[in-house]
Amino acid sequence: MENVRINTKAVVSSLQIKKTSVRWKTVIPILLLVWIVNMLDKIGVGIIATNKTFLIDMHLTNNPALVGTLVSALLFSYGIGFFFWGPLVDKFGAKRCGCIALFLWGLSTGIAALAPNFTVLLISRIILGVSEAALWPLSNSLTARWFPLSERGRAKSFWINGTIIGPAISGFVIDFLLEIFNWRGVFWSLTFLAIVVCLPLFGFILKESPTDDKRVSPEELHYIESDQLTYPSSNNSSNNGVLKSLSFWMVVLTNTATLFAFFGLATWFPSYLSIAKHFSRQATSYYMLLAYGISIFVVIYTGRQIDKTRKKAIWGLRSFWGIATCFILAALIDSVMVDVLLVCLAIVMVNITTLISHGITHSLSVTNRIGRENALMMGIASILSAFGPTIMGALIKVGNGTYLYSFMFLVVVSILASGCFIVLKRRGY
Repeated sequence: MENVRINTKAVVSSLQIKKTSVRWKTVIPILLLVWIVNMLDKIGVGIIATNKTFLIDMHLTNNPALVGTLVSALLFSYGIGFFFWGPLVDKFGAKRCGCIALFLWGLSTGIAALAPNFTVLLISRIILGVSEAALWPLSNSLTARWFPLSERGRAKSFWINGTIIGPAISGFVIDFLLEIFNWRGVFWSLTFLAIVVCLPLFGFILKESPTDDKRVSPEELHYIESDQLTYPSSNNSSNNGVLKSLSFWMVVLTNTATLFAFFGLATWFPSYLSIAKHFSRQATSYYMLLAYGISIFVVIYTGRQIDKTRKKAIWGLRSFWGIATCFILAALIDSVMVDVLLVCLAIVMVNITTLISHGITHSLSVTNRIGRENALMMGIASILSAFGPTIMGALIKVGNGTYLYSFMFLVVVSILASGCFIVLKRRGY
């Protein structure tokens, strides 16, 4: 049975919407903060891996493929975790699942801080991956429950910016913590952020839906509920419709390509700057801030545009074309500064593709099933892309420390993803 979009614009326009805006003042800031901490957890190890003491303690010196394994193990367990968290979020709610996930990932970084060897550190990353897998389905579920379709592009652009702000500030934050403490102190700090800061916000401030929050006015509630994607009948049991859709599987593939590029660059961009291009740690942090800082504004702009036009695939298509072009030019132009700026531009466009892939899922999935369907997309994509950082690390080793082969790998991935977005564009997305 086809999904029906309920959109009573005439009724909404006749109402004077009381500007309580709880969805913008509470839900978005909490999700944004949790996503920033989430990304510090995920990619912080890539920056910590530039610390000589850490490399010596974990016996990782001159072994980039093994460093990449730390990220790949996280991504693989991350992918597995989605298959559990998606149905759990739809059944028990995003708030409850978020509290459990935050406790588990705080526990995992605590284990990392105590790790006596690489094996224990690897186990901690696996636990982190499983626990943080809850965040995509619960964030999309909260967005679907708290925002009308006409606002979801902008809403997602704000909390997805957490995946950008985290990397943007990670160089400064992790370096600062390394100077004050040591690499173990960095992991203890991440534990503090998860357990002491984020967990209470989810447990005591965030509500499952606007109907549960007394601060939401009847006008705001009506505005939210008047523009939702739902089944014509609550008794509809067609659970597999989206799974039989070619569009859904195209989005799975585009998101896989995004994760290949995102985590590959998040893992190796710091080393690319500090080792391959011989930049100082401070300069490395500034270039990371440049790449991810520009992304923040570009993603917000893109979110506003797709809310206006309802056309998403064209943005993904242009972005992947741009990513491939940047890496090809970086390989052809013999200039350190130009190469670095081209990689920074590629990172900006990778972040656009994240917004687009998740935006299309909101055009495919109904509100009460978006948790599991988004989790299925992310689970498959994460498992397929889990070996990306390890592959890039191995290609760096094959290239005797140069990044040419690893960047060409991302060119191929981007070209394949462009083909998927062409299909989605022709199907009206």
